[in-house]
Amino acid sequence: MAPGPVVATILAPMLPGAVSRLPSAFPLRRALAHAHPGDPLGAWVRVSRWPLHLRAGGRVLLVGHDLGYLLRRCARVLVSRGGRAAALTAEQLIAWRTLQIAIASPYIPEVEQLRALHPRLRVTPGRIALPLGLDGAETALAFCAAARIPVSATWIEYQDAGSG
Repeated sequence: MAPGPVVATILAPMLPGAVSRLPSAFPLRRALAHAHPGDPLGAWVRVSRWPLHLRAGGRVLLVGHDLGYLLRRCARVLVSRGGRAAALTAEQLIAWRTLQIAIASPYIPEVEQLRALHPRLRVTPGRIALPLGLDGAETALAFCAAARIPVSATWIEYQDAGSG
């Protein structure tokens, strides 16, 4: 089934382009309005002990805090983007998957070799942003370890190429 139009609901202000979990106060009844009959929609929320399945009027909503779980089960996932709820395709969210590496040094000695491994690499003072898509983070982190680049933290963010 072809994805439908992106339906937006105003939430809270945030960085343009970056996606995050829906706020706790977001009504799940409103999330069901974004679903298409026969096409399960994921809803990425802040707090959920275990995945929750909701059904109403032929629409199915799978609610959970684990975005990977939702992406494996739903063609579209409802997220917060730019202060609005947006139903985005799983492919789009996967393409926006970015590894953030916080560096405990202002100077990154072997950044050009890392850039040769990952041409879309973005470097700012104290941080490396590496678009991953479906790729793993292991090669970049192994290179950082081998080059003795002091990594202080890593995390995954979901942002389009123009937002970071």
